[in-house]
Amino acid sequence: MHILRVTALLVAAASAAASAWARPAPVEGTLAPVDIRDLHYGDALFHFFQDDYFEAIVRTEAYGEQGRLGPHREDAELLLGGLYLSFGQHARAVDVFQRLLARDSVPPSVRSRAWFHVGKVLYARGYFEESTDALRQAGDDLPAALAAERGLLLAQGLMYRGRYDEAIASLEGWQAPPSWKAYGQFNLGVALVRAGRRDEGLRLLDQAGQVDAGTESLKALRDKANVALGYAQLQAGQPAAARAALDRVRLAGSQSSKALLGAGWADAAQEHYAEALTPWLELHGRGMLDAAVQESYLAVPYAYARLGADRQAAEYYESAIEAYTLEKRRLEESVESIRAGRMLQAVLASADGGGDGSGWFWQLSTLPDAPESRYLYHLLAGNEFQEALKYYRTLDFLERNLVRWRESLSAYADMVDARRRAYAERLPGAEQRLAQVGIEELDSRRDVLHARFAAADRGPAGAAALATEDELRLFDTIERVEAGLSARPEDPSFEDARDKARLARGALTWRLEATRKERAWRVRRALRELDAELFDARTRYRAVTAAIESVPARNEEFALRIAAVRPRIEALSTRVVAVRERQGRLLAELAVRELEAQQVRLDEYAVQARYALAALYDRALASAPQGGEP
Repeated sequence: MHILRVTALLVAAASAAASAWARPAPVEGTLAPVDIRDLHYGDALFHFFQDDYFEAIVRTEAYGEQGRLGPHREDAELLLGGLYLSFGQHARAVDVFQRLLARDSVPPSVRSRAWFHVGKVLYARGYFEESTDALRQAGDDLPAALAAERGLLLAQGLMYRGRYDEAIASLEGWQAPPSWKAYGQFNLGVALVRAGRRDEGLRLLDQAGQVDAGTESLKALRDKANVALGYAQLQAGQPAAARAALDRVRLAGSQSSKALLGAGWADAAQEHYAEALTPWLELHGRGMLDAAVQESYLAVPYAYARLGADRQAAEYYESAIEAYTLEKRRLEESVESIRAGRMLQAVLASADGGGDGSGWFWQLSTLPDAPESRYLYHLLAGNEFQEALKYYRTLDFLERNLVRWRESLSAYADMVDARRRAYAERLPGAEQRLAQVGIEELDSRRDVLHARFAAADRGPAGAAALATEDELRLFDTIERVEAGLSARPEDPSFEDARDKARLARGALTWRLEATRKERAWRVRRALRELDAELFDARTRYRAVTAAIESVPARNEEFALRIAAVRPRIEALSTRVVAVRERQGRLLAELAVRELEAQQVRLDEYAVQARYALAALYDRALASAPQGGEP
C-alpha cells in the first residue's frame, strides 16, 4: 500500500488557512514522487495536480466503480477523501478517512499527518468543533513544525468559541521551535486578556511586540501585538505606555491606521492635544473606507476644540458632516447594486483562474470593477464571506456543468439514432459478404492440404510429392520421352537418347531429394501461416456475427441510459439553481449587512459631528458681545 505517497499529495494540497489569530506561514514541504502503476489512477492524479478537483473526483469515482484502479484502490480512496475536503464535503471526507486510517496497515505517522490536514481544512472552513476532533486524532507522531501548528490550531479553535481558559491551558504547555515562540506569546496574551488576566496578558503582548522580526510575517505579528497591547493599555488607563507600544507599529503596515488613531487618543488622554493632531491629521488624509479614518474626522476637530481653535474645529466638523453624507450616499447606491445582483456577476467575472473554484484555500485576489468594490476590501478579508463565495462559485460551476451535460445528451441521442440508421443500412451488405466467406469450406480445404502434405512427407512418393509445377512438367516430359524410346527397344540409334533420358530423370530426382527438407519446412511454414490466417478470419467472423446480434441491444441500452440520465440532470439542475440562488442571497445579505453597518456608523459619527458643531456655535454665541458679531 502506497499510503505515504497519498499523504504527500494531501500535504501538497493543504496550505495556510486564514485565521483571525496569529500563526506562522506553513513550512514548505517537498512532494514525494508518486509510483504510478495504473494509467487510470495516473489520469485522476493528472487532473488533481492541475487543480481540476471536480474532474479528478468524477474520474476517481468512475474508475473505482469500473474496477480499474488496480493496485491503487486504497490510495485512490484517500485521494478521494482529500478531494471531498477540497469541495467542502467535509462529512463525507471524514467518513473516508475514518474508514481507511483505522486500518492496522496505516503507519501511525501517516495517520497523524492525514488527520492533521483534515483538521486544518475543517478549521479554515470554520467547523471548529469538527476541526478539534480531527486535530486531536492526529496524535503526537507529527514533525515538530506540524505539531506546533496543530497546537496553535487547537488553541485558536477554543478561542473562537470563547473558551479562553482551555486555550490558555493548551498554550501554556505548548512546545514549538524557537521561530514559533512569538506566535504562541501573542495568542496566549490575547487569551489571557480576554479571560480577565490583564497583567499577564499585557506582559506577553509586550514581549511579542518587541520580537526581533526577520520576516514579513513576524513584522506583521509584531504590529498586531503592539496594537492589541496599546488599546488594552488605553482601556486600563495607561496612555503613556499605550503611546510607547503604538509607536512601534510600522506606518506602512496593515495595522497603521489603528495605531495612528490609538496614538492620538493616547496623547489626548494626557491632554497633549497638539501632539494628538499629528497622527490624526495623517489619518485624515487617507481613504474613508477605514473605520479608523472615519473616526479621525471627529478626532481632529475635537483636538482643535480642546486647543481653543473653535473656527478650525467648526470647519473640520462641517467637512466631516459633508464627507459622511457623501459616503453614506455612495453606500446606498452600492446596496442597491448588490441587491440587484450586479455584485455577484462582477465578482465571478473578475475571479482569476476560471475553473470550478474548488479548493477551500481559494481566495478572490482581484476585486471586480464595480462601484461597490471599494467597500468590499474589509468584507473580503472576513472568513465568512470568502467561504460563502467559494460555495457560490462552486454551485455556479456545477450549474454550468449540468447545462453542458443537458446539451450533450441531445448530441448523444442523435449519435444513437445515427448508429441505428447506419446499422440498418449496412446490415444487408454485411450479411451478404458473410455468406460469401464460407469459413467451414475454407477449414475443409485447409484440412485437405494438411492431409496431402502428411501423406507426401511420409508416403512412397517421397520428394516427388514436393515438386514444383515446373518440375512436374519436366517429369511429364521425361516420361513421354521414355515412353517413345521404349517403343523401339532394339533400335541402336536411340541408345544415346535413352542415356540422356535416364540422366535427366536422375538429375531431377537428385535435386528433389537434396532439397526435400527445405521444401518440407517451407510447406509447414505456409500451412502454419494459413492456420493463423484462418484463425483470424474465424475470429473476425465471430466478432462480426456477434456485433450484428448485439448492436441493436447496445443501441437500445444507450438510449435507455440517456433517457434515464435526462430527468436526473433536470432534477439536479433545479436543485443546484435553487441552492445557488439562496447562496447568492446570503452573499448579498452579508455584503448589505456590512454596508448597512457602515451606514449606521457614519450616521452615528454624523450625529456626533452635528452635536459638537452645534455646541461650538452655542459657545460662540454665548461668548459674543451683545449686539456684536458672533
